[in-house]
Amino acid sequence: MLLADTEGSSSLLEWLQGYGSSHWLLMVMLALATFTSEDLACICGGLLAAQGWLSIVEAISACAVGIWCGDMGLYWIGYMAANTRKHWKWMDRVANPKRIAKGRRLFEEHGMKWVFVSRFVPGMRLPSFVAAGAVGWSFKKFVIALALGAWMWTPVICGLAYVFGRAVLEWVESYQRWAWPIIIGLVLLVWVMIKVVVPSFTWRGRRLLRSRWTRLRRWEFWPVWAVYPPVLVVLLWQALRHRAVAMFTACNPGMPHSGFAMESKGGILDSIHSSAPERIRCAAYERLAGGDEDKRLAAVEEFAGEHGWPLVLKPDVGERGQGVAVVRDGEMAEAWLKAYRETSIVQEYVGGVEYGVQWMRELEGEGGRITSIAGKHPQRVVGDGVKTLEELILADDRALLMADYYLAKYEDQREEVPAEGEERVLVELGTHARGAVFTDERELVTEEMEGVFARLGAELVGLGCGRYDVKVPSVEEFRAGRGMVILELNGVSGEPAHIYQPGYAWWSGMRDLCGHWERACDLGARNVREGLAEPTSLGELWALVREHRRQEWFEADVLLKKKEEDEAEE
Repeated sequence: MLLADTEGSSSLLEWLQGYGSSHWLLMVMLALATFTSEDLACICGGLLAAQGWLSIVEAISACAVGIWCGDMGLYWIGYMAANTRKHWKWMDRVANPKRIAKGRRLFEEHGMKWVFVSRFVPGMRLPSFVAAGAVGWSFKKFVIALALGAWMWTPVICGLAYVFGRAVLEWVESYQRWAWPIIIGLVLLVWVMIKVVVPSFTWRGRRLLRSRWTRLRRWEFWPVWAVYPPVLVVLLWQALRHRAVAMFTACNPGMPHSGFAMESKGGILDSIHSSAPERIRCAAYERLAGGDEDKRLAAVEEFAGEHGWPLVLKPDVGERGQGVAVVRDGEMAEAWLKAYRETSIVQEYVGGVEYGVQWMRELEGEGGRITSIAGKHPQRVVGDGVKTLEELILADDRALLMADYYLAKYEDQREEVPAEGEERVLVELGTHARGAVFTDERELVTEEMEGVFARLGAELVGLGCGRYDVKVPSVEEFRAGRGMVILELNGVSGEPAHIYQPGYAWWSGMRDLCGHWERACDLGARNVREGLAEPTSLGELWALVREHRRQEWFEADVLLKKKEEDEAEE
């Protein structure tokens, strides 16, 4: 057999043949492999059959049984999540009351067909099978539908790998050194067929494929680990230059670790509230201690009585819009407070245009200047009276780039058809990670605006650099330095947000981002020389990062109204 003659594989075969039931051992391994990736396990089963390690019937049987058992496990997870939801916080998205109520109606009407079809549609298996358990659908019917789907799906994938794999492997029989590269290539080819070619047969699939491809090409959507390597090089050089690992943590003596991570939003707002000059004010807010839910809800309702609905609720410690929600009544506020029991902030909702203004103190003297202004625009789609909300999202070239997030957020509204000219705001928060569109607005800087932020910088003790999130009634008021309302102040980790403008060149973004961290290190060195601050040690920095990673964020967009919970309970 080919694999028996291939370098590095003969020892595996000899080991297996040392057992009287090597076929059974391989079948068990295949069945377990389906728990990791069903499709790849089926492909491998077909290839093993093509090489004679197993018969095609044995390969299909092992994969089908593994898939069947794994999918029943998903049913059990859904069932447990729905019945012990208070103890399974991480399952709230999957088993929240709204989805349970909607899913129960769906399974009562189309349960057998839905489970069967889900086996053949990529992306539907996990949510469908978990939902079946969460809504308490008949386990007997689920097992039957699952068995029919698994025993039809598995022969297709195993059979394709068997037929094509056998032909290819016979051809390379005499080229042993190329065996493994060709086998791996064959596996990848079948995987691409399943994940790329099959979805491309539908308009929805093609649009989602385009979304993922475009996000790979547009660096503004890259994850932090892909964007920050150049910054790490700069920080390493600065560490050598200043003989301190994290000199940037000394640039804002008034903030713990200069606002690098885990800073209290409320503590920063307290300092701004008492220091803001006449032309700028801090949005009204109140800090809510963790604990007693009834007391916190009463405080929110009292705050609403003074400032009116809607309000903004946010964790006291957080970033990138995580956990932030616009709540429009007491029922939504109660749902939010149940989801997040730690120290938090209730803040007045401020209308108008939103900007991110980065201000940095000069290295010499006490003055400072605005180094970045980013416009923050909500993502919208406009109805035509024909397309559903899902189709509008997929048809809009910008909304498409956040399609996975939007389709999950508006899961219960996907099939709605907005009227012609009706505008749907997909995201209200000025956060890029939640879909807001950022634009480079540095050309708006005026002397009046510079003067307002210079006075604020002079009043705020211990501020070297930071990014203000502000709202203003209009662009004209903003340029005139009037009517500005501060929502938040981010410390050293508040990036120059203009770099996320669509189409902003990667090299320009890296130049501006690296320049920000370089200046922060220089400011920190100045504060150290003047005895105003000390940089965070490597041990403290590592502990801070670990604490940040342990933080339990939650997605505020999945919060439910109370009446929907009541419907689910009924």
